[in-house]
Amino acid sequence: HLAAAWCAALAIRGAEATAAPDAVSTPRAAAEDLVIVDRPIRFDAERRALSLEYLRRHYGLTPREPTILARAIVIHWTGGGTSLEATWRHFDVVRANTTRRHLLRGGALNVSAHFLVGRDGAIVRLLPETTMARHCIGLDYDSIGVENVGGELHPLTEAQLRANAALVRHLARRFPIRFLLGHHEWRRFQNSPLFRER
Repeated sequence: HLAAAWCAALAIRGAEATAAPDAVSTPRAAAEDLVIVDRPIRFDAERRALSLEYLRRHYGLTPREPTILARAIVIHWTGGGTSLEATWRHFDVVRANTTRRHLLRGGALNVSAHFLVGRDGAIVRLLPETTMARHCIGLDYDSIGVENVGGELHPLTEAQLRANAALVRHLARRFPIRFLLGHHEWRRFQNSPLFRER
């Protein structure tokens, strides 16, 4: 499982982690070399409006801007393919254009993430960590999404695991992160105060 791999990677690198919904302690690892390339996806007036509508509809929130204060990190994988470029292009589209009807029922805002991690471990920032991204039911309003290029047919590479572990430690130093979960674990949070889906 992806979350188990994350926890193992973090433990190896000196951070403590437990399974959801227990807290993840803030790592005390020394500063490390972490290269994050900024390549923002489109965040125009339309995406802003759709993000605000999504926050209202799904979480009952009515902020002036679609901002978040992250308390969780959700780790994803694309589920197929090995192209960082194709994934970036998919997230750059503002409106959902998919055959996955359950996503369309959730609203017109396209899915995205804050970070994209390539097969070679390259980390690309798509959105500021303080901007809401649609990436995990019930947790979008206060979580950072990290999308890994790969899936069951293309398991995460060692370079991706190392990049993810370093990114998680980096984010945990900057934000009040309390939880780390794989996307498939979101249902385990349904009865927690963190989960706000309406």
